[in-house]
Amino acid sequence: MTRATVVAIIVGFSSIFVASTARADESIQGPAYVDGTVGVSFWDFPRLQFGPFVTSYSWTGFNPAIEFGYHFQGRHDGIMLGVRQAFSVTGLQGFAAGTTSVRVGYDFAFKAGSLEVNVDPYAMLGVGYIFDGPHAGILATGGIDVKLFVYKGLFLVARPAELGIQCFHDSGSCAFAYLAGVGAGYAFGN
Repeated sequence: MTRATVVAIIVGFSSIFVASTARADESIQGPAYVDGTVGVSFWDFPRLQFGPFVTSYSWTGFNPAIEFGYHFQGRHDGIMLGVRQAFSVTGLQGFAAGTTSVRVGYDFAFKAGSLEVNVDPYAMLGVGYIFDGPHAGILATGGIDVKLFVYKGLFLVARPAELGIQCFHDSGSCAFAYLAGVGAGYAFGN
């Protein structure tokens, strides 16, 4: 069982547990938001398989991202649509990349005393590209964000797991991605 499979199973069971044991509230935050995160990205490029042995190469990068989005309920929960621009920067020459993606999700708001906590599962579809040449392809990911609203629309965000795949047009190969990060943002519009 690969690392990505184990992480996907843990995230899936965690989502089911959270949904079955807690009742969502209505958010009091604005429907529009902007956030920025920094984190890590891990890309695995499988190559050949000899029996049970798979040869591959991988790289890890620093992953800054900015995201804009809107919740159609008129508050910071329910169905949402967003756009994210992210980069993966590594110490290896030629291994810097970017992704531009559309995000769709359903956000759940929970009261925690005077604070609000949002649990936000999502899926993303976009384009990923490596900066050393014409390497681009379709990117599809899914993940979960947890937001803690601390003061009048200001929130801290943690992205513990985002898993995905990107298939490159020029090489015909696919890469598996794992991303995680933390950051801050602001919700507005009410």
